[in-house]
Amino acid sequence: MNARFRNIISGRSALVALAATAPVLSFAQATDPFDTALATATTKVTSYAGALVGLAAVSVVFMIAIKYVKKLPKAS
Repeated sequence: MNARFRNIISGRSALVALAATAPVLSFAQATDPFDTALATATTKVTSYAGALVGLAAVSVVFMIAIKYVKKLPKAS
């Protein structure tokens, strides 16, 4: 009777081990999605960086112009 329970428990433990590892095996992918996302983000940052630097330069020039226009006596 003791051997019978041992066989049942060992069979169930094998099923539990298989059930625990099956989801992990299904998540395996050929390419890492993080690498793809990182490459996409790098491409977008590279394309937007020039536009953002240009916008920052225009805003600085605009703020300096407003500063000097406010100093004119008849501007208000």
